[in-house]
Amino acid sequence: MAIVSKPDGQNVTLYDIPEDQLEQYKLSPEKAAEMFPKKDDRTRDDATAVAKAGSAGGDVQAYSNQDICYAWECDGYGNCVYVWWYC
Repeated sequence: MAIVSKPDGQNVTLYDIPEDQLEQYKLSPEKAAEMFPKKDDRTRDDATAVAKAGSAGGDVQAYSNQDICYAWECDGYGNCVYVWWYC
């Protein structure tokens, strides 16, 4: 079982993908690097997801009263990380 997430406005939708179907969705390292390139000066438009500062309930996401943006970043060797920045 693989859980895949997709931002959906203010929420995230989760999908349960059967293992025997995963191979058809596999990304090459080169394609991942093209889709999620490294950037030095990211903007809010580059974000995959945004955690609003002061959002009600749950865990504290930000102490600085600034929203926090998240995005994937990949190199051409298959190394990917989930990065964050204030936005």
